[in-house]
Amino acid sequence: MTGRHENHGFPSRRAEVEALFSDVLGLGRSTAAASARWLPSLDLLEEPDGYVVELDIPGVSLQDLRISVAGRRLTLSGRREIVRDFSAARIHVRERWSGAFSRSIELPGAVDGGRFTVTLREGILRIELPRHKMLP
Repeated sequence: MTGRHENHGFPSRRAEVEALFSDVLGLGRSTAAASARWLPSLDLLEEPDGYVVELDIPGVSLQDLRISVAGRRLTLSGRREIVRDFSAARIHVRERWSGAFSRSIELPGAVDGGRFTVTLREGILRIELPRHKMLP
């Protein structure tokens, strides 16, 4: 009986799958393309007096954010910069994002876009949007 490799001479599928996931997830790469796909995760909650949007934005300060409300659309954009010199390092995995981002969401109901409040605590941005009051 001749010795044959257990994969019967075919290329390793595991290596192909690992390479595919590395490309899709941006693992082991330090390109702007990997960072450009990042959007902050958010939760949209409805409360009796209005809506609350919470976003995960660690490392971003309030001064680096722009928040606007137009009709029922909330738009948040900003920038996060990780300043680090990688010239002397060999990068194996780089997953932390850096650069600009923008996120918009359609709110379920009308809000008073001029009266929203914003707080940022421990990397969580909270935007409280009061309901639009209809005149009697």
